[in-house]
Amino acid sequence: MSFYKINFEQLRQDPQIGEMLSALERGLDEFGIDFYLVGALARDVWMRGIHNITPRRTTKDIDFAVLINDKGVYEALKDHLIAKEKFASSKENAFVLLWKGRYQVDLLPFGAIEDEDGKVETQGVGYTSILVPGFKEVYDSGLPQLQLEDQHQFKFCTLPGIILLKLIAWDDRPEVRRDDIKDISDILKHFFNMYDNEIWDNHNDLFGNENSNLLHIAARVMGREMGEIARRNSKIWTRIEGILHANTVDIRTSKMAVIMVEYFKNTVEENVALLVEVKQGMLERENLNEG
Repeated sequence: MSFYKINFEQLRQDPQIGEMLSALERGLDEFGIDFYLVGALARDVWMRGIHNITPRRTTKDIDFAVLINDKGVYEALKDHLIAKEKFASSKENAFVLLWKGRYQVDLLPFGAIEDEDGKVETQGVGYTSILVPGFKEVYDSGLPQLQLEDQHQFKFCTLPGIILLKLIAWDDRPEVRRDDIKDISDILKHFFNMYDNEIWDNHNDLFGNENSNLLHIAARVMGREMGEIARRNSKIWTRIEGILHANTVDIRTSKMAVIMVEYFKNTVEENVALLVEVKQGMLERENLNEG
């Protein structure tokens, strides 16, 4: 997979975050735990850090997906980070650690620790269960490497992986996760420019149709790339296909398209057409793999 080098200035992050990352990396290394960056900061790496595109919103929260096959290891990791690396537990969420009152770090466990529905339960106070469907499939699909300030090196989520995970997160709690759809819109808007070499090299069959535009081509490619991830798990495939179907079958009932209007300042019809491209891309990938 690809390898990228960026610095805190490119990412617009406080350099003091480096101390926190070093402490976290020491703890993860102590237990031999593999991990990758997810969430809004992974999006910022792609948009701001690599492509110098300003995302529509910023975040100070840091989310890491951590590969855990034994619940006891996850508990031991948290205890170690609190006792040895100056982290503090959260009274509201057992999957959150606080760093010197300045940063919130979400450690999202996935792997054999999950039940068949992608649910993980842990000890603590506040939220003690979490759903992480798709994290293992994103991990298994291959992740790029990030080197930050020549000191910190770790894997981070792909753009199709970010959208897949955001779709599931929104579908789990649509009443409070509207920003996930706006983040998806932000990525789709800039996806062609961020992924142009891959598109020209591996998806050139999409060019030549006079009715196609770059936004729709990008959406179709996004669907194909998401399909490569989702096909690793039939439940994930069915989940993503169901979300896209529910939001493309009728423009009068597309909740996603309505939220996307707030970002694109366009019409529901235009956004449904964009989502149709994403869905069609997924179905093309399914048919290709079956063939």
